[in-house]
Amino acid sequence: MARRWTCALLLLAACASKPTTASVTPGEPERAAPTTPADLPNPGSLGDAEAALAAGEPARAVALFAAYLASEHDPAGARQAYPGLARAHEQLGDFAAAVRAYDEYLSRFAADAPGDLYSARGACHAELAQWQASADDFAAAFARATLPSAQVEALTRQGYALFQLGDFDHADPPLKQADEIFLAAQDARRERFTTFYFVGMARFYRAAIHHRHFREIAIRLPEKVMAEDFARKFAALEQAQDGYNYTVKARHMFWVSAAGYQLGSLFEEFYDAMMYAPVPEWLDEAQRQTYYEELKNQLRPVVNKAIWVFEKNLETARKLGYDSEFVARTEAKLSELQAVLLAGDTSLGRPHPRLAPEARPDWSPGDTSTTADPASPEPSPVDRKLFVPEPTPL
Repeated sequence: MARRWTCALLLLAACASKPTTASVTPGEPERAAPTTPADLPNPGSLGDAEAALAAGEPARAVALFAAYLASEHDPAGARQAYPGLARAHEQLGDFAAAVRAYDEYLSRFAADAPGDLYSARGACHAELAQWQASADDFAAAFARATLPSAQVEALTRQGYALFQLGDFDHADPPLKQADEIFLAAQDARRERFTTFYFVGMARFYRAAIHHRHFREIAIRLPEKVMAEDFARKFAALEQAQDGYNYTVKARHMFWVSAAGYQLGSLFEEFYDAMMYAPVPEWLDEAQRQTYYEELKNQLRPVVNKAIWVFEKNLETARKLGYDSEFVARTEAKLSELQAVLLAGDTSLGRPHPRLAPEARPDWSPGDTSTTADPASPEPSPVDRKLFVPEPTPL
């Protein structure tokens, strides 16, 4: 449990400058927070603090809430002020300060704290990449949720946080439960969901878990082991493929485009895995050349499948007038694949260049042998970039 704030610390919070991470609407001058004690609002103005927050003046709201909490106030007022202070910090982009405000609230009122408050703190932890704390908060939010939509969101975001930790075994159950609750609610007509965002998200990350398992299966020699590895890899591919197709049925366009992109990438990765599987050492040069030419012929349908998936993903997005990062990446991937086909085979007796080099386990920033951005600070843009969902309201 976080330590309690003193009145002095609250006054410091009120006098602090606006965090550098705060977002500013283009063309709108940045509003500065009070910087001296004389600028502090009159204590006891809880209504003014709420009004400032509602008016889109989070810096002023922070000062007003902090001044109120630094004064003599009743418990009911504090119960209202701490969440307001947290929301104001969220709007300023200071998620660490928001977490501290939620912590202070829970140190006093945890016994009857609503699930929405745990969800809000869990979202702030996610913004700070504090994934275990985020998962714990959303588990607490689920325990307090009553509406199916709230339960689905809490379970999905819990599973997402565990996915980010690489804890796939524990990430899958809440994602699966989220989908089951949605289906049961639809069958019973218990609630009409206003959005299928978190339904699509839950299905997408279940598919992504299979995708990661697929990627982790290496093809090894000798030939008997290779056959077993191939069977396991193909089974994981089918599970991931089914999962992405199931995601599309959630009918949320963001996750439709995300699933379409990842499905096309999945076929690219399968092509690379087969093309770069180890070659038996006993093959001589002529036999190796024959091996690769036959392999390219056999894998050509996989390339065609990837192209078809990317084309369908792009076609669907254009038909609906939808645009996102996934759509842009789909278009780029489609262009790359079409260029490969038009260029013909220039690698006689050798494997084709990788179609999805960014999925290589040994890929690293600065690796100019890939099509990934060499300036990227992340080890794998497929994992760290494309597995991050669209920002949602806290």
